[in-house]
Amino acid sequence: MPEDAHAQAISTLSGLGPLRVWSLLVTVFGDLAPDGSLDGPTLSSVMDGIGIRAEATRVALHRLRADGWITSHKQGRISAHSLTPKGQQDSLAARPRIYGRPDAEQAGAKLVLMPDSAPVLDPADFAPVAPQLYLCATDTTCPDDAMILDPDRFPAWLGHRIEPTALRQGYAALHSALNAIAADADRLRDLDARDTAVLRVMIVHTWRRLVLKHPALPRDAHSHDWKGHACRALATQLLDRYPRPTLDRLRAT
Repeated sequence: MPEDAHAQAISTLSGLGPLRVWSLLVTVFGDLAPDGSLDGPTLSSVMDGIGIRAEATRVALHRLRADGWITSHKQGRISAHSLTPKGQQDSLAARPRIYGRPDAEQAGAKLVLMPDSAPVLDPADFAPVAPQLYLCATDTTCPDDAMILDPDRFPAWLGHRIEPTALRQGYAALHSALNAIAADADRLRDLDARDTAVLRVMIVHTWRRLVLKHPALPRDAHSHDWKGHACRALATQLLDRYPRPTLDRLRAT
């Protein structure tokens, strides 16, 4: 039955790592309501479909309001929640990494050499190769005192040098999960708006919490074990198959 297949998909994705509710809510608003609002009952329905209790959602909303990410207001007797301008700006900045299509992936990279006195660069943008030496995407803005080098090839050993083991293993697990969901497509047809939203959110969230932790580098800079590019292709395929429901459809579910 579709319900069983949907529950299995959500369980598989949830099992990929601990769900931090505040981070999950960032995904919910970024994917389902990037420039709109979610009323309390609709948000509760989506979170319940993922298996998050109402009390945990309330605590996470309070944290995001305190951090300036979420704003809430009353619509009659119901609360409505939306991203603040700061939340929208930060969410928009992450969208190319999260939703960028496989055919738009990086074709090249550059090496960045920093002076010995320089602080460690952010691993989300700069993959460490050796002390003070990093690999980053060609369009990454580098510090003013950096020396920029343009490699003409990437040796086979480089991938394992720049890939944290936890990320490599995380992508392998996500690749297996997304493959299983794609293979079960026949049993995941005719989902209603709520179940579609829940499935989308979990796909985006499990992908997002990996892809934002490292720079966007070309496929040939990575090892054969690296499933990041394959995960992008699968995530894109699945998000195309389960398009974002309109807020009106979601509210009516």
